[in-house]
Amino acid sequence: MIMKAQTWVIMTIAALLLGAVQTIQAVPAKRTPFEVVQPNGDTLTVRLVGDERWHAHYTADGYLIAQNKKGYYCYAKWGKEQADRNGVMRQYAKPTCKKAHDANKRKKCENRWLKRHKIPTREF
Repeated sequence: MIMKAQTWVIMTIAALLLGAVQTIQAVPAKRTPFEVVQPNGDTLTVRLVGDERWHAHYTADGYLIAQNKKGYYCYAKWGKEQADRNGVMRQYAKPTCKKAHDANKRKKCENRWLKRHKIPTREF
């Protein structure tokens, strides 16, 4: 009976330590800007924020973006919270209908659209 109790305690401690190690191993996303090619051939500079469990994409000047079903990076808004594969509630970016462009390629009407639709931003 004592042997079973000792085995149970050791197994419990091992499981807790294994869970702690997995939590500690969360690697932050590489924040170095990188270039992506849109399906129409346009290029876009993107930054990644987060880790391997959750991440979000931003334009180089900080607007939230997400890929739509056609593969285009579009400006995005935060959607409803959803459970990830581990059951943790997270918010995910939901693409809008407006394709994203680098700041130097945006027209005045696109900048007005970004302000009017209150697209989330982040400073880098």
